[in-house]
Amino acid sequence: MSMPQICKRLDAILKLMEPYWPWVNCHMVNFITDKHWVNFVPKEIQQELQNPDDIQQCIESVFWADQISDDTKFPETVAFIQTTQAHCLENFKEILLTKDDLTKCVLKLSTELAQHPISIKEFLSEKKKHEVEMTASLVNDLIQGTSTNGSNTVVVDAGDGKGYLSSRLALEYGYNVLGIDSNPSNTENALERNKKLKKAWNGLKERAELESKGITPPRRGRQKQKPTDNETQINSTGDNDNYKTVDKFITTDLDINSLLDDHFPNVSTQHTSVCLTGLHTCGNLASACLKLFHHQEKCKILCNIGCCYHLLKEQYSGQEFFGNKHIVDMNPETGFPLSSYLQEKRTALGRNARMLAVQSTDRTKASKELPNISLLYRALFEILVCEAMPEMKDAIQVGKLRKFNNFQEYVELCKKKHHSLEVISQERIDTIAAEGEHHKSHLDMFYLLRMSFAPVLETIILLDRLLFLLENGHKQSYILAAFDAVVSPRRFAIISIKE
Repeated sequence: MSMPQICKRLDAILKLMEPYWPWVNCHMVNFITDKHWVNFVPKEIQQELQNPDDIQQCIESVFWADQISDDTKFPETVAFIQTTQAHCLENFKEILLTKDDLTKCVLKLSTELAQHPISIKEFLSEKKKHEVEMTASLVNDLIQGTSTNGSNTVVVDAGDGKGYLSSRLALEYGYNVLGIDSNPSNTENALERNKKLKKAWNGLKERAELESKGITPPRRGRQKQKPTDNETQINSTGDNDNYKTVDKFITTDLDINSLLDDHFPNVSTQHTSVCLTGLHTCGNLASACLKLFHHQEKCKILCNIGCCYHLLKEQYSGQEFFGNKHIVDMNPETGFPLSSYLQEKRTALGRNARMLAVQSTDRTKASKELPNISLLYRALFEILVCEAMPEMKDAIQVGKLRKFNNFQEYVELCKKKHHSLEVISQERIDTIAAEGEHHKSHLDMFYLLRMSFAPVLETIILLDRLLFLLENGHKQSYILAAFDAVVSPRRFAIISIKE
């Protein structure tokens, strides 16, 4: 994998996307009023899908099928899907690393050192448990494979949240961990959760180890058992706990040395290196972590798994709406593009495109999930808005509505939020409701076709981050698929090791 290879892939993706930027940045609210089906769906696909029966058959045989038949009735749709898939990171074998590639070829860890995570049931959802176990194991492998003494490495967890990852790294692997989160209540809750987890940790771990060997552990008893030597050691740490938290907003100039001196005074930071990690760092935080890793000499290992691409602040996309503007404004730096290569091209994605990049084609296919009926109702409601008050087109914010059984009830809830829409007649509402079924099949197909761009857009963001590291001299930089695609869609880890 080299910079020219990455640039070549980016060029091909940008060429593919050139005619489709208006499509990926369109508003689904305007699906009917702005005739999205006619204006955005390729004409060849429109000709294949003449009626609702064709669309339903296409969804079943193309989108939901494990394998597409060679004699498909929908060759243009299949070709479109295959083209987008060919421009996804999943198919860039020269760039995407597997966990085995990392441990064996990059880190050169023996089978004994490359530990397999144990499944500990610590009151997490299956999704979060999977993410925490895999990330903690990955971080441990990185530290063990790059350091002669893991005890000389302190883990800094950016966007610590409730401390799920930090607790696992501190308890299971024994690292000194500093969790950083911009929300003070998160840091307090994380410490409280860690205290409770510590008390139960040895029992949870023992049960998990027995289960991993196929042994059914005994039922939990209420009698107090004599603590093991390891448990006594953990419970006696008191204020010298190896997991600390601090509420800080992470920027490129964050002084990690001072933070470590403050929170780990008994650790000699002069000879300590830092592994900077983050599990699902939102929006600009992922970009800030990459910049922080580059600028801070003490940061020797980076393992960052980003998410919430819609919260990225772009350099070239123009004015955008952010629901949490106060958080975004705390960091004046832009998060995309990071690489000089895409900066020179003035590459812009757009907020709707970034929203799309967060969606999961794997999960949608696995669950055979079509868009919620509220998406159709919102598009139908926009017809009424444009007819009754054309000056309010694209200006009505409906938000989430609950407890409606049909379009008529949906409209009534909208009217309660926007009294100016009382002018809409019941007769017209009933007429639009009757047209709903006609539009639904086209909206479903439009939704699935548009979603095909989601992994392509995510690939642009991730390759930009990888290229930024390589451009700045970090030759040992990689992208790795860390999680199961269906369980946890935001699954790609950006890894870098300073030489």
